Amino acid sequence: MSSPDHPILEYLSFRLDRLSELSKATGSKYYEKEFGVTVRDLRVLRLVALEPGLTLSRLIELSLLEKTLVSKIVSALVKQGFLYRQIGELDARQINLFLSPEGKSMVKRTYERGNTLEETFLATLTESELKTFNRCIDKLTDALERHAKSAGSAKPRRAA
Repeated sequence: MSSPDHPILEYLSFRLDRLSELSKATGSKYYEKEFGVTVRDLRVLRLVALEPGLTLSRLIELSLLEKTLVSKIVSALVKQGFLYRQIGELDARQINLFLSPEGKSMVKRTYERGNTLEETFLATLTESELKTFNRCIDKLTDALERHAKSAGSAKPRRAA
């Protein structure tokens, strides 16, 4: 893989970051061309679809994105007419996020295309490899979450 002089290229976190960035870049290129939105825009839209009325704090927690980035994305999606904000009924200090009809349509259309993209990408792996890969991802995630809890550390840093 790499020479002993460059062990960073072999670290799991580096390899996962690289895979993630390549995946996001490929997806964003496709979604921007086809729908005019990025993968991160879609992440926000799909999370609001999953949990209508969520707050910005909850969206930041779920999205694993930086607070300032989420705020910018939400503002842009509101301006584009995909999201709308509503003052909280129980707490007027909170703002709840909802999909507009255009946002609902965008989520539906992009999921249809996204499922095809995901299948195409994962077709690189055999069925057995995919099961092993998913099992390994789950196992590593569980181990790191347990480690974080036992170490009393804060939540993992969010990606930008």
